[in-house]
Order: sequence, then structure tokens, then C-alpha cells
Amino acid sequence: MKKWSLLAFISALLMGCGSNDAEDVVVDTIGLDIDGLSTQDKQHYAQVSTDINTLIIHIGGQCFDAESERNPDMELTGFNCNIANYKDSASQAQYSSISLISGELAITRTSLNTYKIQTNDNVKFHAASISDGTLNYRLEDDNAIHFTENEATDSHTATFRGFFRDDKTLDVTYWTVESISSTPFSYEEDTNNQHSWLAGGSAKLSGKDGKTFDWTTSTTGEVVLPLTRKRY
Repeated sequence: MKKWSLLAFISALLMGCGSNDAEDVVVDTIGLDIDGLSTQDKQHYAQVSTDINTLIIHIGGQCFDAESERNPDMELTGFNCNIANYKDSASQAQYSSISLISGELAITRTSLNTYKIQTNDNVKFHAASISDGTLNYRLEDDNAIHFTENEATDSHTATFRGFFRDDKTLDVTYWTVESISSTPFSYEEDTNNQHSWLAGGSAKLSGKDGKTFDWTTSTTGEVVLPLTRKRY
């Protein structure tokens, strides 16, 4: 199917369904061919898919601080964030070369210390290690990043599920990424606030024909692939 007719078909399918069902159908049918990926390819896909969540969390924190300064007497329960205002945040990623383009986040404070991050407009970015085109990250419907602060231990945990579209030159490609609930990620920043990363968690990428691969991250956020593929 040609690129633009395929995009129209997928858009109609996604708009017609308010859950992950449509995304799962798209990915399973015309998603990323995991069997065609080398170990190095998997490393790159996993790292980029992890690091874009790291950057979104970092930007969400920057937006929260900015909103709090503008409204010091107001308890924030929800706000939007324009990615274009925070393009420099891409330098926070240590192991991926990501260039942010645009997008809008919708951030909801679900309790005193928990936040839900979704997208009003897809986060668009470039990552040359996996694509020569524009990558889109969608956090809508059941997709979201969930971020929790623990003031008592000064720790932060994160889980996520999101839908990717790669508008590359030849063929559009789709995949989903989801953290594994039994091992959530720890969100970390260095003392100089120069880098951010998701440490000590695990996630899986789902592609065509129900194929998946999973990974963990080191204490510094570098992806570590398992020796064997698992299915969840």
C-alpha cells in the first residue's frame, strides 16, 4: 500500500477506536519486522524508544516548574506543554542522538505525587540511528507515561506505553513499546542536570506478527538486551 493511502487508512482506523485495539491491529499487520532486525538494530530501537520517554518526563518537569512560577498560588491539576519550547532538552539523552521537532503534552496531576503524561499532538522527532524520516510518538487513549514522586525516599518511578509511527522514506512503520509492570523504571538526573535517564527497569517492543523483544536498562540508562527473546 502506498505511503499516503496507508496513512489515511491508519488514521481512520485509529480515530474509530478509543483504545489500544486499533493500534495492536496495525502493529500486528504492518508493523516493524522484528525478525529482520540485527542485534545492533534492536539496541538502537530499544534505546531510542526508552530515551524519548525520558525526554518527555524531563520536559514535563520543566513545564511544571514554569507553570508553578506563573501561578504560584494555584495548585496545578493539569496543563499543556509545547515541545517546540524545549528542543534543547534532547541533549539530556546520553545514549541516543534525538532531535525534537514538535508536539504537545497534556499533563494531569492524578494525586499529590503522581502524574499522567499524554499527547494532544504527537511528539515528532528525528533519530538517525533508526530512521531517515520523522518519528511520531503517540500517547493517547490507554497510552500514557505514569510518573510518581516519593518525597520520603527522594525517588521517582516511571512506567509507559506508547505507539510509534516512522514516516521514513520508503515505507511507514509502526510499533508499540510498553514497560513491564513488575520492573518499573527509576527516573534519574545527574547533579548538574545535564543528563536524564530511566534506570533499572524493563520494557518490550511489539512489532509485526505478534513478535516482540525485551530489554532492561543499566543504572545509567543504557539498554541491555537479554540473551534470549521472551514473549509476554
